[in-house]
Amino acid sequence: MLEVLPREGHPLFSVAKTHFAEFGKMLRGTTSLTVSNAVGLDQDIGLNWALAVELMHNASLVHDDVCDEDDFRRDHPTVFAIHGAPLAICFGDWLVAKSFECATLAAKECSGDSFTAITLIAKVMSELSAGQAKEFTGAPILDWESYDTLVSSKTVPLLSAAVEGPILLSNKTEYFETIRNFIHSLGLGYQISNDISDALGKDGSNKPFSDFYRGAPNAVSITFRDTLKNGHRLEFEEWVRNKFRLNHTSWLTEIRQNGAVDICTQQLQQYIRACHHYKSSLPKELQKALSPLVSYLEQSVKQQLPSAKNQSESP
Repeated sequence: MLEVLPREGHPLFSVAKTHFAEFGKMLRGTTSLTVSNAVGLDQDIGLNWALAVELMHNASLVHDDVCDEDDFRRDHPTVFAIHGAPLAICFGDWLVAKSFECATLAAKECSGDSFTAITLIAKVMSELSAGQAKEFTGAPILDWESYDTLVSSKTVPLLSAAVEGPILLSNKTEYFETIRNFIHSLGLGYQISNDISDALGKDGSNKPFSDFYRGAPNAVSITFRDTLKNGHRLEFEEWVRNKFRLNHTSWLTEIRQNGAVDICTQQLQQYIRACHHYKSSLPKELQKALSPLVSYLEQSVKQQLPSAKNQSESP
């Protein structure tokens, strides 16, 4: 990672130092590397593509924190909180540029479909931007079809780039349909897991249900809405559409008591089972490369289950 970071004296050096001090697991980049190895891609090509994916992912996190005005991520202050919105936006843009630089280096040396690979990383940025914008424009997302569309443009693209990129670069596309089904199920699972963490107050926010307060799309809110009947459902929908959203406490108490978090956890487990189903039909090398993605999601569920039970039992 160090060779792609700004050097000391660069205007964004201190910002990058803040962000990468707690870089996390680099799950997408690591997965991209293991997939590259599984399909026999040249090591340098695989590394450059993995860097492209990871840098794009981090750009999306920095911009997301600005949009949501989040002060913490992974229990550490965000670039937005420390340096403010202008520098955070500049840093996010710089990460996007470096991502394309790494992707171009990977495509330049490959023997596969370099044009489609570069188009893929460009499409990722386009879909991420559109997905983020949907949270701030149009009607609130209150149904699963709209939620699926949002996740497909906001969470799935980077996972797809991590896995599909090496396959395109190596020109081994015979498993594309299965992999895309796997990634779609995984992306929905990841987003639902994040939404449950938000509801439980375990995503680094100042309080539980931060999405609920902001009127942001959340699987728990949609699940709760589905449990309501007739006029009560219409009352909740009208409350969500009202930008002032007064009387939070009453609705939050009802969400805790009706088991929406537990129902969401069950839906998450269904997506995990779908991931295992699709993964099982792939070659063993690819199965091994994709397993950490599923294991990470399964670990999240194990951590959430006790909290979900406590949440539903709270008065």
